[in-house]
Amino acid sequence: MRLSNAAMGRGLMVLSIGTRFGVLVLICLLALWTEYLNLKVGYGNARLVELSAGWGMRLFYEASDAFFSFFGDAVVVAQKNAGMTWSIRVGGVPFTDPVALLSVLLQGRVPELGFALGVLLPLLLAAFLGRVFCAYVCPASLLFFAIARVRRLLGSFFYFFDLKVGQSMAWGVLCGSLAVVLYWGHGVWTLILPYFAMGQTIFHSIALGALSVSVYSLVVFTILDLCLGLQFTCRYVCPTGRLLGWVGHRARVVVRREATRCVQQCTACADICPLAVSPKLDQTRDCSLCGECLVACPTQCLSIGRKSK
Repeated sequence: MRLSNAAMGRGLMVLSIGTRFGVLVLICLLALWTEYLNLKVGYGNARLVELSAGWGMRLFYEASDAFFSFFGDAVVVAQKNAGMTWSIRVGGVPFTDPVALLSVLLQGRVPELGFALGVLLPLLLAAFLGRVFCAYVCPASLLFFAIARVRRLLGSFFYFFDLKVGQSMAWGVLCGSLAVVLYWGHGVWTLILPYFAMGQTIFHSIALGALSVSVYSLVVFTILDLCLGLQFTCRYVCPTGRLLGWVGHRARVVVRREATRCVQQCTACADICPLAVSPKLDQTRDCSLCGECLVACPTQCLSIGRKSK
């Protein structure tokens, strides 16, 4: 039985929440596995781990040890799963933030082969599917998704600004941050990139037992989204989203509109879109395939499929 467009949209929304939550879990695990590696190399004994870090860490140590040992030498396998949202290895497969590669190249450094190759998958996904990173991978967008719901709820009682600025703002953030990198180094990205700020905050809290300065960036992003506009950070601030939107401006899988069923006065799709895309006008450049417009469309004239030539 063929799913309705609205049902497909709801399914995509559930999937996007699930995948982003999975990324959050992965970040937590990577932080804990860093501690596991330290204990494995330092003690190599579950009892000593318990005496040093408590019974909770012993349970995690034993579970991780059993899991990694199933695939070979526990230490070697664990080292194949490391990193952060900036550059990460899962099962030995590298994934690199395109902004990270730009930052390294700008400083005149030759990136390691694995680091450079890790950018291929994100770029290929963007070229074929558009800004799906924003809806299915970025852990910070899960926070902004929740803030958008709170904003809509409070909007029934309070007035909120809905500031609209050009796409040039995110390009300006990217160029300005790259200029700062030349003087202050790559650390500036932990304050500028929302997903990096969230990953850094979580990682520091678990691995080091302290809050990172990046938590202040998350507070700023939260205020921007709540006070200035619906998912303001994703739309106008995040340079990675803007870069991936540019890469995916000719994506092959897009939201399609059946013009004969579209109501002329209706703007439900544009009003709900977290990235300010207007499917009603057949705009697809910044679409993340999140499915929200499919759910909102009263006539179900929107669907997702291959872009017509």
